[in-house]
Amino acid sequence: MDDVRSGTRIESAPRPLWVIALIALLPFPAAALVYCYGPAAYARPALTTLLTWAAVIVAFLGGVRWGLETRERRPRWRRLAFSALSAAAAWAVFLGRGRLSDAWILGGFIAVFLVQWLFDHQTPDTPSRYPTLSTALTAGACISLALALEKTINA
Repeated sequence: MDDVRSGTRIESAPRPLWVIALIALLPFPAAALVYCYGPAAYARPALTTLLTWAAVIVAFLGGVRWGLETRERRPRWRRLAFSALSAAAAWAVFLGRGRLSDAWILGGFIAVFLVQWLFDHQTPDTPSRYPTLSTALTAGACISLALALEKTINA
């Protein structure tokens, strides 16, 4: 597949990479669906699962970015710092639980995922398949978080 904007060839991700990425994505819709439509007794644990998994995946994506940057001969300190800040932002949002409403926490995670996605898509020197993978993970996470947010707001 060709990238129309740059005229470069976009490398397709290998099947094992997609399989693992999609498996890692599964807790998002599973937890969101249980939270929104499952038995009331499971709603709170499902929301905790959703928020915890969001923090884990944001930190993981920051680690991916760290790894991509450290392969450079002269790593750029701002990119390394932003990579570490992704995990710190997720942790800060998660620590707000119990102090802020769940709607703010869910919205905070959506914002963190979107900022990270924007940063990933303007980062030079990444494999051409990475933006497609990060978009799939971000979309799955944000749609699931938004479903939970909608329920939280209307509960």
